[in-house]
Amino acid sequence: MIGLSGGINSMAVLCWLGEQPSECHPQELHLFYADFKEHSDDTIQFVIDGLFWARGKFNKVIYAQSDNSVMDFFEENNFIPHPTNSICSRELKIIPMKIYCYKNNIQLDLVGYVRNEIKRMKRQLEKGTNDLFFSKAFPIIGKDDEWCFEIVKRCIGWYPKIYDIREEGKRVFKHNNCLPCKNMTPKQFEDVRKYFPEKYARALQVEAATDKYFGRSKCDTGCAVCDFD
Repeated sequence: MIGLSGGINSMAVLCWLGEQPSECHPQELHLFYADFKEHSDDTIQFVIDGLFWARGKFNKVIYAQSDNSVMDFFEENNFIPHPTNSICSRELKIIPMKIYCYKNNIQLDLVGYVRNEIKRMKRQLEKGTNDLFFSKAFPIIGKDDEWCFEIVKRCIGWYPKIYDIREEGKRVFKHNNCLPCKNMTPKQFEDVRKYFPEKYARALQVEAATDKYFGRSKCDTGCAVCDFD
């Protein structure tokens, strides 16, 4: 299985696998996508185009999708989690994906971590990535984001427009995550206001409804995460 996030890295894993010799292809490939209303608008089309590309490469591709709204989740639970609390990812992405793996007898989960996420991979390895029924692998851990853009452009033909938003020659958004994400810095939150005003306005509604806030700058607990950022 490959869990597609709508981002460049997970799609790059799919492209990498598709470019391997056919004898290396799995007999059955599952693609699981957790869609969010807060993703950039062309994300769902990007995932679907990846699905159609995969069906031209592999003998059997099974696709599953869940439909979510992280803003609705925050409103319903009357909170916006602290950056150290990833309950939204856990409840809306990780747990549904694990349940899907169990139900469909998944043997291997391919994860799109790249070179700058080696520490993240090591943390998972230290915790133990092997599950009772399936294990995880990180096939593009030696690559970087630019490699991911190149292989995705070659195979799929395009990637979400959010990655092409630049200021002073640098990408404004390095990830195609929720807009906004609870972990965003004030600068990143301001970038959402500038480039995605409707999603920013919805976030302000959630802040008002929950009496909580997005991002890290207003945190007064002095935790290591906030201090580091």
